[in-house]
Amino acid sequence: MPQRPRTAPPSSGPGRLRGELVRVLGALDRQIERALEHVPLTPGEVHDLHRDLRRLASGLTVWGRLLPADTHPEAREVAGRLRRLARLVGRVRDRDVTASLLAPISRGGRVRPPPEAWREFLGQLREDSHTGRELLRAFLRTERQGGLFERARGLLATAPRRDAGRGLHHILAEERRRRQARVRRAQRKARRDPTGERLHRLRIRIRQWRHLASLEGLARATANHPPPLSWRRLQDRLGRLHDLDVAVATIPEGLAGSVPALRLKEVRRELRRAVRLTLERIAARGERAAATARGAA
Repeated sequence: MPQRPRTAPPSSGPGRLRGELVRVLGALDRQIERALEHVPLTPGEVHDLHRDLRRLASGLTVWGRLLPADTHPEAREVAGRLRRLARLVGRVRDRDVTASLLAPISRGGRVRPPPEAWREFLGQLREDSHTGRELLRAFLRTERQGGLFERARGLLATAPRRDAGRGLHHILAEERRRRQARVRRAQRKARRDPTGERLHRLRIRIRQWRHLASLEGLARATANHPPPLSWRRLQDRLGRLHDLDVAVATIPEGLAGSVPALRLKEVRRELRRAVRLTLERIAARGERAAATARGAA
C-alpha cells in the first residue's frame, strides 16, 4: 500500500512556518496580478511587493533546510531569484521615495519658487518612475511565466523531513547566531568609517536579523530574540538616511546648489550626525556589558 506523503501539522513549528509562507506567497500572487495590469502600481503597492518578496526569500531559506537534501539546491536558487527580483523592485521604490522627498521640499515654506530646470528635473523623475514600473512589469511577467512562483509553491508543498520539528530549533538558532555576528561586524566597520555604503550594509544586516526573529516568533520552535529597541531604531534611521542619500545622488550637478537641494543636504547632515551618536552609544553599551561579564567571570 503506497505511503501517504508526510505533512507538518499546522500546529507544529514547521506547519506554522509553512502556513505563513503560503500566506505571503498568496499576497504576492495578488500583487503581481495587479502589477501586470495596465494600472501602474502605487508607491504603497511597490513597498508591499518589495517587503513580501524579501519575506518569502528569507522564509524559504529556512524552510528549504527542513526539506530532503535533494531539494536544497532548488530552494537556494528560488530564494536567490526572489532576492534579485526584490532588488529590482527596490530600485523602483527608491525612485518613488526620491520623488516624495524632493517634491514637497521644492514647494514648501519659504523656499523660493524652483527654476524651470528644477521643474524639468521633477518631471524626469516621474518619467523614470513610469519607465521603472514598465521594466518591473516585464520582469515579473518573465519570472511568472518561467515558473518561479510555482516552484516556490511546490517547495512549500513538499513534505519536510521527519525530524523537521527538532531541526527547526537548531536551524533558527544557528541562523540567528550567524546574522547577529554579521550585524556586529557591520556595526564595527560602520563605526570606524561611516560611509554611505557601510551604513546601508548595517541597515540590511539588522533587517535580516529582524526577519529571522519574526520567523522565530511564528514557529515558536525557540525563544524569540529580536534586535533590541536601540538596534531597531537605528535601522529606521539608517533607512531614512539611505533614502536621503539616494535622493541627493539623483539631483543633477547643475541643481546641486539650488535651495531645495541644499535643504535636503542639511537634513541629511543632521541625520548622519544622529546616526553616528547612536552607533557610539550602542558600542559603549556593548563594551560595558562585556566588562560586566568579564568581572562576573
